[in-house]
Amino acid sequence: MTRNKDEKLLKAFGENLKKLREAKGLTTREFADIADIAYSQVWTLESGRGDPSLSTLMAIARTLEVSLSDLVPE
Repeated sequence: MTRNKDEKLLKAFGENLKKLREAKGLTTREFADIADIAYSQVWTLESGRGDPSLSTLMAIARTLEVSLSDLVPE
């Protein structure tokens, strides 16, 4: 049961990340370069298959100019 909830959370996070990135007008590669994270990691996160570390979450939030709570859907 917990695994299913985790998968749903990661999927929702990925969808939210993509929406916020696109709202900034950034391609996946541009976003990865600015956030200083691997392009493949951005793709993995947006597809809901990755579980970001706190430092990655902070880099994403800074790049998108949002708070951590804005990144993580309820």
